[in-house]
Amino acid sequence: MPTTAAALGAPPSTTGIDTASCAPDAHPHTGSCRLMAGTPGIAARPNTRTPRKAECRCWRFVRPEGLSGETALTGVTAPSTRTAWAVGRDGTAPLAVHWTGSRWRRTPLPLPDRTVLGGISAASANDAWIVGTSADGNARTVHWNGRHWIPGALPASGGKPNSARGVAERAPGDVWAVGSGNGFAGTMAVTWHFNGRAWTVTPTGSGPGSTLNAVAAHAHDDAWAVGTAGTRQLLLHWNGRSWAATTPPQSAADATPSAVATDSPNNAWVVGTTSAGASLVEHWDGGSWSVVPAPLPGSGRPAARARVPEAANGPTAAVTDGQDGVWISGADTGSRPYLAHYNGTAWDISRPPMPKAGSGRETSGVISALALVPGTQVIRAAGAFRAPGVTRSQALTWTNTPRPR
Repeated sequence: MPTTAAALGAPPSTTGIDTASCAPDAHPHTGSCRLMAGTPGIAARPNTRTPRKAECRCWRFVRPEGLSGETALTGVTAPSTRTAWAVGRDGTAPLAVHWTGSRWRRTPLPLPDRTVLGGISAASANDAWIVGTSADGNARTVHWNGRHWIPGALPASGGKPNSARGVAERAPGDVWAVGSGNGFAGTMAVTWHFNGRAWTVTPTGSGPGSTLNAVAAHAHDDAWAVGTAGTRQLLLHWNGRSWAATTPPQSAADATPSAVATDSPNNAWVVGTTSAGASLVEHWDGGSWSVVPAPLPGSGRPAARARVPEAANGPTAAVTDGQDGVWISGADTGSRPYLAHYNGTAWDISRPPMPKAGSGRETSGVISALALVPGTQVIRAAGAFRAPGVTRSQALTWTNTPRPR
């Protein structure tokens, strides 16, 4: 899934693999996180729950093992607390790491060099899909069957190149991938569906100049695919029979969605960047899309009420929290990442900890992907960081769970 932040760079890590930290404030005696009050200023949506207590802003970063050189993570999936995968790049080579329950370890992928991975999604520890695009213009897949990664390809749509940018596996026999194909009239938005036996192209009804960046699925008859058609948002809904375009908010019709998340027919979220370069956050309530004022990482205020934008580009990722809310990630103008949780009433801003460079200098970073462990409040985040004055990035993950024992 593409991000709105530039690729970052850092030298190989020389510190420990697993570094715990509470951000921004740990209890002085126990080391556990204090509960931080949410940020007022945004009206609650109808029929949404208000949390009984404030959110906990406790995050720690965990570095994958055995990586050196320039690496970055751009996708993550977490079907259980003991299993997760993250994907990205190692220089020009595709990269995948596996969470074993206590650490991230590299897992080899049967893909050629210069394959750009578009995303990963897993229904269980024994079933996961990766999609990407190889240098020869083919949209590729890799399937995890519980023991091995098995390479494959998505069927052509139009001519070449075909590009796969996102994937969502709801069940082993219900998987969606999205991207674009190169037709006679130009780039066309494409969706592919896997029914347990084979991948097929599913028409989107979109015209030339369209592309899809991300996909999310809640049920066999409830999925979302988002991207652009020219300069306008393209927000497609799957009703079990066909894709249909929905109308974006008029105030944000010209925008670029980068991520979508959903957990019910009445709760879907899109994040991205407006045509003016501002943060885009939108909510689907079952009948229409509306703009939700985005948070500012410096103050927690809605962006619409601030005089000076404090966010760089737009949010990079989104995931629902299972309780009518959403987590989003982004970065401020100083390339310092943030995580923000919206509970239907207010944004609560978290500052995830970052590795320190030499002499304790601040590092910059990006969070490119988020995943919620089903049935929990556990979030996995993946991205990269870099030290000041260097051009190489290093892969990094974050989580809001305690250190494994």
